[in-house]
Amino acid sequence: MKYVFIAAFLLWIVTIPFLIISTTTNMYTGCERLYEYGFDKYQISQVTGINKTQLDDVARQMADYLNGKSRTLQLTVDSKDGTRQLYNEKELTHMEDVLKIVSLFHVIQIVSLILFLLLGTIIYFRMGINRILRGLEIGSIITAAFTMILIAWAFIDFDGLFLLFHYVSFSNNLWILDPSKDYLIMMFPEGFFNDVALFMVATIMGLCVVIWAAAFLVRRKISYNLRRA
Repeated sequence: MKYVFIAAFLLWIVTIPFLIISTTTNMYTGCERLYEYGFDKYQISQVTGINKTQLDDVARQMADYLNGKSRTLQLTVDSKDGTRQLYNEKELTHMEDVLKIVSLFHVIQIVSLILFLLLGTIIYFRMGINRILRGLEIGSIITAAFTMILIAWAFIDFDGLFLLFHYVSFSNNLWILDPSKDYLIMMFPEGFFNDVALFMVATIMGLCVVIWAAAFLVRRKISYNLRRA
């Protein structure tokens, strides 16, 4: 029975990086303001000829689509090519693939949250609060270490990491778009994805620091009180 609880503790620790990373990913992929930020920073209105009001609609539609609130991504806009359907079939099919990945992250978030709460409750009553706090420290360190590896890789070869992600994530080459005619890549250039990666890394590392510091300080406080008692 002892080994069962040790295994449960180790599995519980594993849920922490999955929960932190999936939650952060879902927060950004479904963030309308993030897309608006990208449109403003990279002057997408000038690149595409689509005015800001319509770009706001594009940002809202993208967020709704990736959040599962809309069944279609398509919009009619006034662009540099005249009034047109914003996305072609290739782009729409690619975004269907993207939606599958985003949906997978939603599933990972839900499953990891359920396991985190369920196993955490068992560990708390069987092993005590100190084991919970220690697990949070270890889980946050593992998450931070994994993120630091990705950061180092990105600094060394961001393009290679970016390509590897696409090769692993997609079973086709629909993600290879033409910036001269495909509006999806016009509106979301590589710089935008660099920014998103930085935001996500900062958020993940920030959460790791907060979780580790809170668990460490509470554990120290408990130990101090026990020594005084």
